[in-house]
Amino acid sequence: MHVGIVVQNDYPHVGEVRPRRLAQSLHKLGHKVTFISWKSKKNPAVENIGYADVYRFRYFLKSRYYNFFSLPSPLNPLWLLLIFKTVKEKHIDILILSNIRIALPAILAAKILGKPVILDLQEHNQENVKLRSKTRLSHYITRNSYLVGVLERLCIKLSDYIWVVVQERSSSFPQYILNKGKISVVCNTPSLDELDSKNKKYEKDKEKFTLIYIGRFTGGIGPVELILRSLPYVIEKDTDIRFLIGGVEIDKKQIEALIKELGIQDYVELHGIIEPENVSAWLRLGDVGVIPYDVNSYTNSTVSNKLFHYMAAGLPVLSTDMKPTRRIVDEVQCGIIIPLGSSYEDIAKIILKLKNSPEELKAMSERATQAIHDKYNWDLDFSHAYRSLCKLFSKNM
Repeated sequence: MHVGIVVQNDYPHVGEVRPRRLAQSLHKLGHKVTFISWKSKKNPAVENIGYADVYRFRYFLKSRYYNFFSLPSPLNPLWLLLIFKTVKEKHIDILILSNIRIALPAILAAKILGKPVILDLQEHNQENVKLRSKTRLSHYITRNSYLVGVLERLCIKLSDYIWVVVQERSSSFPQYILNKGKISVVCNTPSLDELDSKNKKYEKDKEKFTLIYIGRFTGGIGPVELILRSLPYVIEKDTDIRFLIGGVEIDKKQIEALIKELGIQDYVELHGIIEPENVSAWLRLGDVGVIPYDVNSYTNSTVSNKLFHYMAAGLPVLSTDMKPTRRIVDEVQCGIIIPLGSSYEDIAKIILKLKNSPEELKAMSERATQAIHDKYNWDLDFSHAYRSLCKLFSKNM
């Protein structure tokens, strides 16, 4: 089976964790994988990266308007041409669409060639854009929730199969889609190899109770502000604490300004980008993993990768009250949910309670890793994905 994976970033990309896992798992089973992606100036148009070939956007490369011509957009005919030619010439059997912005051109190319497509809905796109600021004129189109919702529903309707990351996401689908039985839950879970990581790059500070956060920042200081503003109340009672922050696109000036304003410079460390191969080892520097996102219609319809990464690293979880996250944390009994409406002082009390409950923390840690072994791991989730791939492949033969 030859599987094509369509992504809007220049692959490999630090944010494309799920496509990478899919490709590597398929490669291990002996299948061929080809990525169709955007192209930055630094990478070649065609490249073999070991577990996959990468075919990057290659039209008008020398033009000063390349960024315009290569714009990932449902209305860009050049993406349709690129995907059509690559699928036809490389004899790709099935397409996985990882980004909604170029899903429609990929679907149209696949329909013309008679190839099945799987729409990998890694997030609720319509709800996501509602939370994003409009700083450019183009954002009033690209971040228009109504238009994005129309595009998302059209792609759902035209796709042969759909993957969602949590069961709560499928509840928003039209009933006729649910009746067709073409939806599977494929979580963003870690590989079991991460439980047995031998990476010893980082050394844990056993003297300090350590809160840890890893994630992408899409402008500003993101969700960590909630924990930062709670820290002064913790430090009033106990100074043996620190907060480690690792992530992409951190606005260092803004976050450092807030840290200085709160007077917590000695208790917060910014570690920047943590390479994927080092994430498991880095997380083991922590005692508790935090997921402090705002609770809204978007976060109530998805689950963060970091929940499972924390669990795999044996970290108890401190999270805000997002429905899918609460469901899993309560089921596994691997952490504490911050009640809606909690003040910074309330959150500080929860942190101190965790710090002063070593036996309970140990039990939470053990339940977390056991749950990864038993249920929340990529081996099981990939089996769901692979089953649907094989079903579509055999049906199309």
